[in-house]
Amino acid sequence: MKVLQRLRGNTTAGLADQLVSAGANAATGLLVLPFLPPSHAGAVLFAIGVGYFAIGIARALVGDVLLTYSARYGDTERARQATDATKTAAAFGLIASVLAVLAWATGPGFLSELIWLAPFLPFVLVHDAGRYAFLAARRPARALISDLTYIGVQAVLLAVLLGAGYRDGAVFLCAWGAGGVAGAFSFLIRSRINVFNIFGGDLRGWIRETRHLSSWMTATALLGQAQVQLVYTLVTGLLAPAALAMLRAAQYGLLMPAQNLQMAVSSLLVPRMSRLAAEGDVAGMSRLVRKALSATVLCGLLPVALSPLAGPLLDAILPKYAEAGTIAFPVALQALIYLVQVPFTAALRGMQRVRSLFVQYAMFCLAQCAGLVLGTLWFDLRGAASGMAFGSAVGLVVMVVLYRKALHRLAQTGGTDPDDTPEPDDAPKPDDASGPAVPPTTVADETAGPAPVR
Repeated sequence: MKVLQRLRGNTTAGLADQLVSAGANAATGLLVLPFLPPSHAGAVLFAIGVGYFAIGIARALVGDVLLTYSARYGDTERARQATDATKTAAAFGLIASVLAVLAWATGPGFLSELIWLAPFLPFVLVHDAGRYAFLAARRPARALISDLTYIGVQAVLLAVLLGAGYRDGAVFLCAWGAGGVAGAFSFLIRSRINVFNIFGGDLRGWIRETRHLSSWMTATALLGQAQVQLVYTLVTGLLAPAALAMLRAAQYGLLMPAQNLQMAVSSLLVPRMSRLAAEGDVAGMSRLVRKALSATVLCGLLPVALSPLAGPLLDAILPKYAEAGTIAFPVALQALIYLVQVPFTAALRGMQRVRSLFVQYAMFCLAQCAGLVLGTLWFDLRGAASGMAFGSAVGLVVMVVLYRKALHRLAQTGGTDPDDTPEPDDAPKPDDASGPAVPPTTVADETAGPAPVR
């Protein structure tokens, strides 16, 4: 009975955390639009995009690996992995900060806002790593606390500064970064990890231990970021900068919340999928995919149902972006497709089929870019949005095919052959399911001693 109550509590906290994270990510960009003119907002949104680019790459090295890899281990080993992963995230954040400063100092004018982003990148990436460490440890309530700390500080600073009359890009970027500082320390203090100790945590060991996963995940993340930039370039080049502004306005309102929810729900599903895959439980994975699919389809139908209201709503609130309402339906359809795809993506990650995910994303990128170009040439911006939705549909079909093949392979191998790539010889082995039960502690339980640090 207690086990069932704990599972229900974890699910509730996990869903709450995912909704909070998804809403906050969408609001970070949306709040810029009403307070800044389009010419200034573009530079700020670009800087925020750079921040999310850094988060995406760091997540491929750390967060997604924690979900897929560490979820199969016991508490002591998982605590060691969390320390190594956090150190890796902090180091990557320092590198990203230096590159942001160099780009600000030597680049064109639209990079002018990067200087306000640079100091906060290490903290934002440590917070993101901590969130995934808690999720991998099946403690979503603690991830929720870190996210609420982040959002609370960001919201208070924005309210104070905007209320005092400040209207500048630094306000939004510094508030976002300060929230990251608070969220990072919330994680570090509760996990008893001293990320500033250069002898604590094995950065090189983490990379070496997880390279069979992180290499493909990083390649997929880089491909994804390149695809996003290519889409922006094509829309701007084939149409006009104003068309890109309209596309981004529709995406912020309809697609980005779905994308954030997509990543959030995936982070809730992947640890469970990983454990089921390690046990070779094909039936359990199929059941979980079906249950998750029923929820994600319902969530995906919401933006489709709301899309007819986009035009009148924008006309009333942001008349400068009212034209974005003409592409609301294809953008909402793309959001539905993304959410339908979530359970299949989570299953492939749980089975550690990261090479298959790269193949799927490559095919999706080709289909979407082709659809965008043809749609733009035939029907302008509405054709571009419809072409992107077509590419997403192709990606979904490919994902389902790869999932079915991976599930068939799991039934044959019993979960011992992820992507035909063995783990490195020096990697720790997952806990034996037949061994003694592992106490349900988190990365470092608040009532226990300090987390082991190498």
